Amino acid sequence: MSNQKERVLAFVRSQGSITSLQAIETYGITRLSAVIFNMIEDGHVFEKEQSVKVANRFGEDCRVTRYHYVGYRGVQ
Repeated sequence: MSNQKERVLAFVRSQGSITSLQAIETYGITRLSAVIFNMIEDGHVFEKEQSVKVANRFGEDCRVTRYHYVGYRGVQ
């Protein structure tokens, strides 16, 4: 497993979900959707919550996708 996947997995296991903004701010991961896609291929299950309103570093509202971690189903 790549370092990015390991970091995202640790985050969602402890927090329950992650947004692209959190991934950028916390780990410098700019393509969270690609990391999530690869994790899904590895057997992890996520639910997407689109258009979640969050504040950016300037305190301005912006919309992002939040990925909720459901669990691991294994690779088929």
